[in-house]
Amino acid sequence: MTAQEIFRLPAIDFIEAEICDLYWQYEQHCYYNKAEKEAIKQLLAVRKRLLDKEFVMDDHYKQLLNDFNKAMTEQLLQMRLAVISAYNAVKQTAADHDVIAIGKCFMAYQFSPLHPKLSEYEKEIWNILCGVYDDFVPLYQDGVINGGWTYSGGKLESENNMLYLSEKTDNWNEGLSPELTSDMHLIYPFHNLYEHTCFSIFDLLWVRDFNVEISVEYDYATYKE
Repeated sequence: MTAQEIFRLPAIDFIEAEICDLYWQYEQHCYYNKAEKEAIKQLLAVRKRLLDKEFVMDDHYKQLLNDFNKAMTEQLLQMRLAVISAYNAVKQTAADHDVIAIGKCFMAYQFSPLHPKLSEYEKEIWNILCGVYDDFVPLYQDGVINGGWTYSGGKLESENNMLYLSEKTDNWNEGLSPELTSDMHLIYPFHNLYEHTCFSIFDLLWVRDFNVEISVEYDYATYKE
């Protein structure tokens, strides 16, 4: 089946309609109904399982996944440099104060125009998943890297360690065809999104844009010990 046919499956249509309806009720209750919020989280997890069950890796999907992995890698490396620059800029004016710079990379808040199903339901689901409306995916609160990427001076973490949690180039392809993905060098943030959050593989394949947030904090005491 094509991706369009998979998204038109009755079970997928039904569960997405249920999620959107529940969110509408949650919004009407001014975001205070914890039961509705929990129900949305559970349904997002079911939706992911249903979609991922229909996924069959082939050369077409491999190319899409490779493009997503490459785009996210490039954005993370750019974010890393920006975090270091922000730290250095603030450190110059912060004297001996403790400084920490934090970078968070999120998939674009805008629904990808490349996605094969550009229905209002799908756009609504994307807003729910990626945090435009509220926090329905706890492990995505800080974006594609849990806790974000931080720099506070001292020894600088390598690019590879940020991308692969290792000093060597790795391949986080668990749950995918080992034959077709053996040469892809999928980064850990992909693995985190695919294995540990409610994003289906079909939510990721067409993402090419990202939103990056960088913040710098420093604190100091006015008293002398």
